Amino acid sequence: MIIFCVVGKTESIFGVTIMAVCVAVIGKDNSPLYIGGVGNDTSTDNELSRQWLVHTALDALEERLASTNNSNTSSGSNAARTDLRDLYLGLLYSTDTHKIYGYVTNTRIKLVLVTNSASPSGNNIRDAEVRTALRRLHSLYADAICNPFHLPGDQITSAKFDKQVKNLMANNI
Repeated sequence: MIIFCVVGKTESIFGVTIMAVCVAVIGKDNSPLYIGGVGNDTSTDNELSRQWLVHTALDALEERLASTNNSNTSSGSNAARTDLRDLYLGLLYSTDTHKIYGYVTNTRIKLVLVTNSASPSGNNIRDAEVRTALRRLHSLYADAICNPFHLPGDQITSAKFDKQVKNLMANNI
């Protein structure tokens, strides 16, 4: 699961200014593999809020996955193949201050994008932009775990991955 977290920094995705909140990659056993802020703000309060956002996103994501699996078993095999190809789960939930989007890889690694919906442009974010951002983050994750020295299931401590995630957000995704 990848979640974008920055407090007080505005980013632009395809010309739409959004307030990114945090980035996290969550393993298939719901253990955090990477949680990082996009900006320079690494205070303890912001770290706790990032972790809280990740865990609340997991609840909504698990519900969405369970409902998708139930609909796949009740429908035909063609519908199941179509749903498995679409890894983007869309808007998981929205609060007064945040919008949380989800993405699940074929190996059940979860990526989540949290944006600040309190900004004037927070309501103007299109699904296509979020989908593209999460697909690019998925490819960054795949590149990071292809390191022969990375053990599957371990936390991602790569400075290169961290830098690429920050660059992705800073360069208008």
